[in-house]
Amino acid sequence: MAERLLLWSTAILALLLAPLFSLPRHCRALELMNYSCNNGSAYAANTTYDTNVHNILAMLSATTPNTTTGFATATTGRGTDTAWGLALCRGDTDRAGCASCLAAVPAIAFNECKGDMDVTVFYDRCLARFSYVDFTARHDNTEVLIGSPSADRITADTDRFDALVADLAGALTDYAAYNSTMRYAAGVMTSGEGFIATREDLVHNIYGVVQCTPDQAPAACRACLEALRVDMPKVFAGRMGGRFNAVWCNLRYETFVFFDGDPAVKLVASPVAPENVNRRRRPENEATVVGAVFGALVILLSLFIIYLWRKLQAKRYAADEDVDSGSLLFDLATIREATTNFAEHHKLGHGGFGAVYKGFMPDVGEIAVKRLDKTSGQGLEQLRNELLLVAKLRHNNLAKLLGVCIKGEEKLLVYEYLPNRSLDTFLFDPEKRGQLSWETRYQIIHGTARGLLYLHEDSQIKIIHRDLKASNVLLDSSMNPKISDFGLARLFDGTKTTSITSQVVGTLGYMAPEYAVLGHVSVKLDVYSFGVLVLEIVTGRKNTDVFHADEESNNLLSYVWDHWHKGTPLAIADTLLLSGGRSPPESEMLKCIQLGLLCVQENPAERPTMLSVLLMLHHIDTTSFPAPSKPAFTFANVGNTTSSSAAALSANEVSISEFHPR
Repeated sequence: MAERLLLWSTAILALLLAPLFSLPRHCRALELMNYSCNNGSAYAANTTYDTNVHNILAMLSATTPNTTTGFATATTGRGTDTAWGLALCRGDTDRAGCASCLAAVPAIAFNECKGDMDVTVFYDRCLARFSYVDFTARHDNTEVLIGSPSADRITADTDRFDALVADLAGALTDYAAYNSTMRYAAGVMTSGEGFIATREDLVHNIYGVVQCTPDQAPAACRACLEALRVDMPKVFAGRMGGRFNAVWCNLRYETFVFFDGDPAVKLVASPVAPENVNRRRRPENEATVVGAVFGALVILLSLFIIYLWRKLQAKRYAADEDVDSGSLLFDLATIREATTNFAEHHKLGHGGFGAVYKGFMPDVGEIAVKRLDKTSGQGLEQLRNELLLVAKLRHNNLAKLLGVCIKGEEKLLVYEYLPNRSLDTFLFDPEKRGQLSWETRYQIIHGTARGLLYLHEDSQIKIIHRDLKASNVLLDSSMNPKISDFGLARLFDGTKTTSITSQVVGTLGYMAPEYAVLGHVSVKLDVYSFGVLVLEIVTGRKNTDVFHADEESNNLLSYVWDHWHKGTPLAIADTLLLSGGRSPPESEMLKCIQLGLLCVQENPAERPTMLSVLLMLHHIDTTSFPAPSKPAFTFANVGNTTSSSAAALSANEVSISEFHPR
């Protein structure tokens, strides 16, 4: 009876506390695990080896997802410029996930490992390596081997826990080597008694994954994994999780589920003798148990009341202007001091919801402060939306939110400061536009595509930006793009392709026609905006430019399409790209023009996804690209608008337009 009461109280406790601790222990978002740069060898940009390396990663990104085993090798070049490459996707990863993962590899290879001739990148769902030596000729796992233990520990019975981990790894090794053509196995070890951990929860399950490259024979795969298993005790002793990242075989275990699908190997640990389970001694009498149960229920009731109160407070957010964000809260006085009380000479610009100021904090460095207009009726909602979304996002091509300040009528967002400000300050300035070489423009196109792919597919929360434009693409000191301004962003369910909204928000010229006219919401909105942005970057012209009568076009899209249709697409390129006697690669320019037109097609279904866009950017041969159809000319230049519900742009051309579709 006493034991039943104790079990019931534990069950009730778990049920009631679940909403309070609902954050997932893991997520399906793409996660960078490790990378290895061989700094003993280097190559310069725009060399033959540089081209070969780019070609290798492009080939691997294109071929690996389409293989039955998620594995591919490639070689290109001759002599000392030869490059060898390899890619492997985790056995539970589908084709789209594999392609998405490999598309993220170049960002690490050409930034964090810039100029290194031998690079290996490990994501949770894929790995890729390229080198100037033929590493594919020998399966030497010690060339690149990184062990990473978890920070969390098991605090009791560590030897038994480590033994169960080793048993699981051994069983998975045998299964991957002899029962799987993919040389992959996932499994779970269950312990009835469980283990006490530093996080103060009772760990019952240990999950593991092992994998070899599928080109290895069973014995070779087993030997590779067994070498890792032998090293586990000295690297992972007492740790709740750990992984060996290597090229030819790899191993990982955690106390939470980190793989997809059902485990192929299911093991149950032998029960521990009762005299050895000191932490589970029976209560001396049933009165002790009853008292403990009632005490637990009182605590549970209190916690439940607190939970309901917090939920009620969250619903009153708009009324009392409170934000429960978990982000760093800045003091208004600190921000005033950092910006010299929002001095005019610190002002960087003014957007649809307010001004942006440059500031400096001793412990943070340079910052950018978005000060929402006090008269803006949407200000608080815009700030709340941006805070709650951006605080969850972490990507090299997204502007980093540092914190927030709400005090009276002041509503402030504090971002990292990006010295080159926004893309439009360069792209649409007759003098500064000359600073944008083709290499820089292509880098901006590629980085923006990576940022959007992260929002659509790889982040913990799936997001449609809804206001992608040149003024919302910020540039760091190296001219790397960072997407900003998530005030109009919208979450979406990855299982649904489209939905309908009663309120259309965004910027004219960048809106997809099905959204502007019918209110249809999908990721293809951002794809359309990206296509417009690409064409602006190539031409150096705004989508709202007034075109002369002799140009036979009335907006940017029709201008580009007319030249594409006539067979003269390069005629649209910015003439400043030809200055200085250096001509940009025609193949890359043609690729971007074709890609831009594919993104602005009238039918959303015909537009590519951002994953397809990124893969196209890695392709050198464009003959396999589909031919674009005629773009939708829903919005012409100002003064010649075909949509009856369109609103005119404001004086500074960056206002946010809102209207209700019929």
